[in-house]
Amino acid sequence: NILKLFNLHSDFYIFIVKIMQQKFIARIGVKAWDDPSDFFQELPLSKGNPRSLEISSKEDDKGLLWTTKLTATLLHDVLLLHQPCIIKVRLRDRYYILGTTDLPARPTIKEGDLCEITLEYKTRKHPEAIKKVLSIAPDCE
Repeated sequence: NILKLFNLHSDFYIFIVKIMQQKFIARIGVKAWDDPSDFFQELPLSKGNPRSLEISSKEDDKGLLWTTKLTATLLHDVLLLHQPCIIKVRLRDRYYILGTTDLPARPTIKEGDLCEITLEYKTRKHPEAIKKVLSIAPDCE
């Protein structure tokens, strides 16, 4: 985040401008919430439609609540998305895991010519990006 301070008309005003870095979603994978393996089935993302990952927070009477919102369009439906699951969102050099065995993700599916998924995953813990280890064979992880 970049913070900029402005001073207007010799009165002391502070404006904080947050410039959010655009998160390019390279791939999205899914697995059942109770699957102990590290394998995630890759989702068939539509290349022509935007996909986004937004992270926000708000204060409530119990403290800070974090919301991670994922939206994407798939070429076709994937059955794993209709049950509690864990979703892996891969960016260029890192990834986010949405869902756990204790609190699985439950995306909303809207079917039509293409399949739109939306997930709002709420947690008290700040979502952390996990650095991806680069290898010679990027598809083998």
